[in-house]
Amino acid sequence: MQDDLGFDRLLDDDGFVARLLGRTRSGRQRKPLYGPDLPVVFLVGGPGMGKGRLLGCVRHDFGRFVPTAHLDCGAPAVTERVAQRPELRSEVTEALREMALQFGKWQGTGGALPAPRLYAGLLAVATSDRRSSTESLVSEVREQDGLLPPGTFWRGVLSRAVRGYLAALGGLVATPAAVPIISAVLDELLARMSREGTAALKRCYGEYPGAGGSPELGLHTLAAHFQQGGQGRENAEKFLFRALREDIEAAHTSVTGRMTRVGRPALLLDRADNTLGRRLTRAVLEDRERGHHDRLVVLATARREDGGRFLHPPGHADEGRAATWQPADGGLPTWSRSPVGDPGLASPGRGALLVRMPLLTRDQQEREIARTQGSVGTGAGGQGLPVGPGFPGSGPSRLRVETGIRRLSGGRPLFVSRLAEATAAFRMPEEGSDWDLLDAPAGTRDEQEEHAVADVLLDDLVVRQLPEELPPEQREHWLDLLSHLSVAHDADCAQALMRERQAEREERLSAYRIAELLRDCGWPHCPRHFIGDLGLRHLLARRLYGTRAGGAAWREDHTFLRDRLAGEEEGAPDALFGTAAAHRMHHHLAADGAGNGHGAPGAEAVTNYLARTFYTRETRDWCGELLAIADVPLLGGPDDRRARALGAGGTRGGAFHRRVDKLLHVVWLCEDRARTVDDAVTSTLRLLLERLSDESEHGAEVLTRVAGEWSERAGNKQALLPCACTGHIR
Repeated sequence: MQDDLGFDRLLDDDGFVARLLGRTRSGRQRKPLYGPDLPVVFLVGGPGMGKGRLLGCVRHDFGRFVPTAHLDCGAPAVTERVAQRPELRSEVTEALREMALQFGKWQGTGGALPAPRLYAGLLAVATSDRRSSTESLVSEVREQDGLLPPGTFWRGVLSRAVRGYLAALGGLVATPAAVPIISAVLDELLARMSREGTAALKRCYGEYPGAGGSPELGLHTLAAHFQQGGQGRENAEKFLFRALREDIEAAHTSVTGRMTRVGRPALLLDRADNTLGRRLTRAVLEDRERGHHDRLVVLATARREDGGRFLHPPGHADEGRAATWQPADGGLPTWSRSPVGDPGLASPGRGALLVRMPLLTRDQQEREIARTQGSVGTGAGGQGLPVGPGFPGSGPSRLRVETGIRRLSGGRPLFVSRLAEATAAFRMPEEGSDWDLLDAPAGTRDEQEEHAVADVLLDDLVVRQLPEELPPEQREHWLDLLSHLSVAHDADCAQALMRERQAEREERLSAYRIAELLRDCGWPHCPRHFIGDLGLRHLLARRLYGTRAGGAAWREDHTFLRDRLAGEEEGAPDALFGTAAAHRMHHHLAADGAGNGHGAPGAEAVTNYLARTFYTRETRDWCGELLAIADVPLLGGPDDRRARALGAGGTRGGAFHRRVDKLLHVVWLCEDRARTVDDAVTSTLRLLLERLSDESEHGAEVLTRVAGEWSERAGNKQALLPCACTGHIR
C-alpha cells in the first residue's frame, strides 16, 4: 500500500501534522497549532485503519526535521528487558529509556537531545533494590550510560561524576558496602556535578513529593516508591516521564536550543491503548491538567472511537469529554482546555484530542486498486486510461471486482489493499459474487502453502489484534467464537449460541463480554448484526462455512437459532424481526436456502409463511418482516435466485403464491450485499409489489408507497433495509 494513502489532509503542507509540529514534510516552517498547553492526540480507528502507517509517515517524513521517538507499546522487546531484572525495571522505565536513546541519536538541526534528569532518576531506580548483589547493581548502573550522548554539554557536565561514582562502585564490588549502594551513587553524582547540573536536578527532583526542595531526598524517595510497587511505583514512573519531558523542554529553551531548534519534538506511541500506553499517556494528561506544560507532541494510537475507557472514568465531570475531529470535516481542529471547577475531578479526556482515522473515499479506493493492479481504472470522471502490463482487462469482470472490493472493505485501508493485491489477476465468474473474491490467493505467509486473502485478512485484523483483556485460555478460541457469532443478530441470540458452543468448556465467555471486547478492539456496532462490520462478518461467515464439509457448522448454528424460537407463539413480538416467527423463518432460509433447480426447501417454507400471513398482518409490518427474513447471505449450493425472481422454475401454488415467491427472491437478491443486482431484477420489484396491492383492499396504499421507496433504493444500489454496516454501499 502507498504509505500516505488517504492521509492527504493530515500530511500536506498546511495539514494537521505540519501545523502541530511546526514543520512540513519538506522542512519548511509552519505556525504551530495551539499554545503552550498541548492536547495529547489520539489517532483512533479500528483494525486496518492505518494508525500505525500514519505514525510511520510522521516518523519517516517529519522525523528528518524535528526530533522524533517511536515506541510500539505492544512490542515484546520492552517486556523482555523487564523480565531480565524485574526488581529494578518496569515497562515504563524501559519505555522511557528507549525514548531517551532515540532522542539522544537525533542528528538533525540542533543535535542530540540529552536526558540528564531522566538519567539521574534511572540511576536511583537502578540502585534501589537492597536485596540485589552489588555486582548486579553496578551492571544496571552502567546500562544507563547511553542516555548521555557523546559530545553534548551534559556529557561534559556529568563526566566527573560518572568517573567518580564508577570508581566508588569498583571499590564496592571488591568490598561490600556498609551503606546502600544508592547512597554511594547519588552522593558521588551530586557531589561532583557542576553548579548548572545541580541546579537542574534541584528544580526537577526537589519538586518530588516530600523532597522539600532537596534533589537527593527526592531521588531517594522516588527510588523507595519504585520499590514499593503498586501506586507508589506508578507515581515514581509518572515523575520519571515528567523528568524526560523536562529534559526535552530544556534542550529547546536553552540559548543554543532557541537559536537552532525549530518546531516541536514528537513522541509516537503505537498501540497506546494497552497497559503501557495508558500509563504513559495518563502521565502526560495528568501533568498538563495540573499546569506542567511542555512542547512534546504526543501522537498515540487507540482502537476505540472514544480513545479508550481510561479517558472517561466513572465519577468524573462530563465537561471533560475528549474533543474529536475528522479530517473529512475540513479545516483544522480547534482545541483548548475548557475551565472546570475541580481539576482533580475532571476526566483525563479533557486534555485529549481524538482524530478519527479516515476511511478511503471512492476515488482513493479506485486509485489504490488501479495502482496495485496495474491500471488507473475508470476514475470518478469515467476516463479510461491504458491498462498496465499483465492486467487481465478492464471489462465487466474487472468492474465487478472493483465494486466487490468497495462493498467488502467499506473503505478500510488494509482491507482495500489486501483485496486489491490478491485480485490483480482475478477474473470474476459469470455468476460470481464477493465470496469468490475472498477465495483469491494472497501469496504465502510461510513456506508451506498459499493462503486465501480471507484467511490473511482474518490474521491481520483479528488474530494479530486480540483484545488486551481477553483471558489467556480463550485466545486460541477467539476466532472460533467470532465465527459462530457471524450468524447472530441481537445479544440474546448471541448469548444462546455461546452457551451452546461452549457447553463443554470450563472457562466461557458470554456474548455480552465478547461485545465489550469487540468494542475495545475498535470494531463498529450495528443494531441489526452482532458482528457490526460487513467485511468482518463475511470473513467470519466464510470461515464458519468452511469449518466442516458442506457448510455443516454454518447450518447447525442457524438451525439451532431457528429451533430455539420454535416454542414461541407465531405472533410473539421480536425487536429486530417484528415477530418470533419471522426471526425463525430468517434462520430457516439461511440453513436450507441454497437452490437446487427446483426450489429450495427453506425458500418454500418462507414463501408459504409470507403467503399465509399476508392477510393477517398489517401491510407495513408484513413488508418489514419480508425484509428482515431476506437479509441473509447465501452460502453453498447453486444460486437459482435470479431465475426464481424472474419467474423461472416456479413454485407450487396459484398466481398469488407464485407472486409472493418471486417477491421473496427479488428482495433476497437486493438484500444480498455480496453482489450487484441487475436492472432486470430491480425493475421487477415495483411491478410485484403493485400487483400484490390488488390482493389487499386495505394495504394497497401502503404497498404502492413501499414499491416506490424500495425500487428507488434498489436502483441506487442501496440496501432495502438500511443498517449501520451497509450504509456505505452504493
